[in-house]
Amino acid sequence: MKVKWGIVLLLLCMLAALIWFRQARAHPVAEARYADEQIRMEIQAVQAVARPMKETAFQVVLTQWPEVPISDADLALNITMPDMFCGVFAAEIVESEPGVYNAIAMPVMKGQWQAEAILRWEDRHITVRTLFTVR
Repeated sequence: MKVKWGIVLLLLCMLAALIWFRQARAHPVAEARYADEQIRMEIQAVQAVARPMKETAFQVVLTQWPEVPISDADLALNITMPDMFCGVFAAEIVESEPGVYNAIAMPVMKGQWQAEAILRWEDRHITVRTLFTVR
């Protein structure tokens, strides 16, 4: 009798782990943040899966202390493959609302990629990088 309950418990644990793993993979993992006493910058992939030769969307949020959106920012976003040299691909960036910027870039092949957002603000250059996988 104990063996049957042990098997049932093991199967339930395996099922729970499988569900958790699938949910974790469904959410975008490409995200990064920068914050100091003056500014906060966040970058996040919009979709969970990036595909080669398809548009990949990112969202960059910029705020100045205390939570004041930074509009009309001098912002650039590039994607590259850190382990290979296949070029630097600039994203097209549009401010969708004050302090929220949508960037579209197109990775050209499968593999590990890096998105790098660069903000030129006052006399500083702030860079936030995140890795994402193209499948």
